Amino acid sequence: MHAFFALVVACLAVAVHGFPNSHIVGGKDAPVGKYPHQVSLRRYGSHSCGGSIINKRTVLTAAHCVVNYVGSPSELQSLTIHAGTNLLSETGVVYKAEQAIVHEDFDSSALVNDVGLLILSNLVEYTSLIKPIPLATTDVAPPGHSCSLSGWGRTSLGGLVPDNLQEIELNVYDQEKCKQSHWRVQSSHICTLTKAGEGACHGDSGSALLAEGVQIGIVSFGEPCARGAPDVFTRVAAFQDWLKKHVADANLQSIMYAYVCLIFIALACATQGAPSPNIVGGRDAPNGKYPYQISLRYFGSHSCGGSILNARNVLTAAHCVVGRESTLQYLTVHAGTNRQNETGDVYQVVNVTVHKDYSSSRFINDIALVHLKTSIKYNKKVQPIKLATIDKDLENKPCTLSGWGSTRLGGNVPNNLQEIDLLVCPLAKCKAMHTTQVIDSNICTLTKAGQGACHGDSGGPLVSNQTQIGIVSWGRPCAVGYPDVYTRVTSFVPWINTNLK
Repeated sequence: MHAFFALVVACLAVAVHGFPNSHIVGGKDAPVGKYPHQVSLRRYGSHSCGGSIINKRTVLTAAHCVVNYVGSPSELQSLTIHAGTNLLSETGVVYKAEQAIVHEDFDSSALVNDVGLLILSNLVEYTSLIKPIPLATTDVAPPGHSCSLSGWGRTSLGGLVPDNLQEIELNVYDQEKCKQSHWRVQSSHICTLTKAGEGACHGDSGSALLAEGVQIGIVSFGEPCARGAPDVFTRVAAFQDWLKKHVADANLQSIMYAYVCLIFIALACATQGAPSPNIVGGRDAPNGKYPYQISLRYFGSHSCGGSILNARNVLTAAHCVVGRESTLQYLTVHAGTNRQNETGDVYQVVNVTVHKDYSSSRFINDIALVHLKTSIKYNKKVQPIKLATIDKDLENKPCTLSGWGSTRLGGNVPNNLQEIDLLVCPLAKCKAMHTTQVIDSNICTLTKAGQGACHGDSGGPLVSNQTQIGIVSWGRPCAVGYPDVYTRVTSFVPWINTNLK
């Protein structure tokens, strides 16, 4: 995703975290009912994006949040829209979508015309907690004007997605200055910038920016999270004609479409089976090929990967678990399955050990152990991984990454475990390309643009010669031609052995 820290660690960081009293970067818990238009888009039950109710049949969001659902009824079946609750740990009122629409000129690389609609299968029932938001038809908020954002975006770069809906007050930012920070910015965008430490983060995509009681923007992209660069939104007023056309068309067609859609879904499920998206440049992993791979799930939603070390210990990245000591009852380890829509073998967490010198700002010593309440039961699909004790002469040699990371920049976390063959990047080259942060206790991979790690891969195992050589830590995602950076396992074997329980 963008400049170095633009989508650096957070893009590789967990898909859904969350704790009480955590905040959008610089924000606070939103009062219940203050944002009745706010919805959570969840794929296989995991929060992926925000959106806003604009009438009884339509939700407005970003195109990059729903583009994978267009023309794919079987994929659309994995999506649920949750309204009327501030908590990701609650289902709220659940709706299904019968159609996804994105702007015909949406560009997923330039992120222009990043606007999309979900047409719901049933009418929304308005309550005090569920109401539509009016849309701006003119630019009601000039530069410097105050505005507000709500969403479940991460609380810090590489940090947590909160359970509680967050809110933050922002200021509209001068368009020309915004263009100087982001080459993608066009007149159909609107920007905000208040100060470093306040702004949007991953998980906010698709959510509504409000001013003067109307929606003026849709979260699109930025240099997260709140590092002092502007956040960029789709300017709602620039798309009023498109919205009028497609919202009207969709509502007129909705009854007939429902019948057609039911038939199409039935045929698709019968003939196509489950969708098979890929890690960026990767492929579906054969069932049972990675028996050491686990999914760390928070409130049942995949957040990070990890690897089984022995019957009571799982290895992962520090940024996946740091700060979770007080809410471990919501964290579970899932083994023995390649699919996110299956629970597999579920284990409760008793505590975690984070490296004492872990730095959340520099992402060094990014390693942690997850200690389980009960012993893992081994079988052909559940086995421990051996750790590398020597990794000399690995530069430019093949290695393999597995995980449930997003399939592309702004894309979905796949249902199926993905695998990809990579090459170990010489450390000197990795340091030169990233300029800062890479140290000797890191190991890097770089194959080519279009292949690499992405959101949700954090904490997952990098393996060579049937031993784990790395733990996914950070990078400049997703697969844009820069090395991905891992914690080097051989540098921490003594620490691991000392802290096993």
